[in-house]
Amino acid sequence: MTEQSMNQKRTFWLFVLTGMLLVLTTSGFARMSYGAVLPYMQEDLSLSISQAGLIGTVMFLGYLVTVGLSGVLAFRWGAKAVLLAGGGGVLVSMLGLAWASSFWWVCLFMFVSGAGSALVFTPLMSVMIGWFPDKRGIALGIILSGAGIGMLLSGILTPLIMQQFADLSWRAVWIFFGLISLAVLLLAVVILKNPALTHTTDTQENKPQWLKNRELTKIALLYFLLGVSYLIPNLYQTSYMLENGFSSATAGWVYAVAGVFSIVGGPLWGGISDKIGAQKTLLAAWIFAVAGDLIPVLGTHIGGFILSAAIWGSSIGGLVTLIQVKASQQVPQRYVSAVIGFISVFYAVGQMMGPGLSGWISDHMGGFASAYVFGAIIYAAGLMVTLNLSKEAARISMAAKK
Repeated sequence: MTEQSMNQKRTFWLFVLTGMLLVLTTSGFARMSYGAVLPYMQEDLSLSISQAGLIGTVMFLGYLVTVGLSGVLAFRWGAKAVLLAGGGGVLVSMLGLAWASSFWWVCLFMFVSGAGSALVFTPLMSVMIGWFPDKRGIALGIILSGAGIGMLLSGILTPLIMQQFADLSWRAVWIFFGLISLAVLLLAVVILKNPALTHTTDTQENKPQWLKNRELTKIALLYFLLGVSYLIPNLYQTSYMLENGFSSATAGWVYAVAGVFSIVGGPLWGGISDKIGAQKTLLAAWIFAVAGDLIPVLGTHIGGFILSAAIWGSSIGGLVTLIQVKASQQVPQRYVSAVIGFISVFYAVGQMMGPGLSGWISDHMGGFASAYVFGAIIYAAGLMVTLNLSKEAARISMAAKK
């Protein structure tokens, strides 16, 4: 191995691991740990169930409002500047939550947390694809695994931190997460750099016309479909198992299986896509996702639930990675952040619709099994749309000419 290749490999891992830590803190700790800390916040601040749910909605609203703008801001100001601003916002929100004393203060800082995480996510994808276009699958997969790792760690660390700092209780959790976020943010300042094309400008006629790009519109539809369906097993697997006579302990460790596979799924599917192409890999991931939702419907035994958890856990991370890879192939690198921001709006809308639709289906059309079937149908629709995407070589060639 030459010195140049060793330096490239070292740069790859420095960038990717720093990006993964950013996602771990700004998505895993900032947004996904809310469920782990919520019961203690709710009791201490005397929040009602409705207020607790509204806080989660406000956090998601912050993400939705900002995610569409993040790519445009990255294009104008540079990806690194925007993601550092987003990381700073998340840091402020964590430290603010540590001292929040009322429902409205919690809402404010949760909104900032959601907005800040969106400002990190999209520009970070642009940086990685700009530096490592031939390894975009594995790079995005590893980075996206940070959210699952953060979620897993928050579940483990929250009770331990509260036990060690009983006087501060849940506030100590946000302080601890804030200090880790500060360290990661400083690391990002030192390590990450904008790719060479980040500041490149174009004439108006050379800029991609998003809504006229039929392939990109199809990919946005894929992201919407994934947003609608991916939360179904996440929301209902434990309840479905309890309904079928399994203990809460059994349901809990089966859910943990899904969590572990969600962490490895992104890098696994992303690495495969770098070898055989995103198109073939995405088709396979949709097929696995359909199977993951249908297996518990066809047989409600423990083996079926474990297999389903492994499949849907890995498929979710893989599908997010692969759809972003496909979107990034539509345009020159300098527009990647704008494209990912564009399709992420569709994903966010799907996430808003999915739980309500699946809940109504579960209540009125046959219980949890019907919700799983609904999810499988949505995944199958994603498979059909993917089959209608143009061939990868032709698509990349078109992007290069824009």
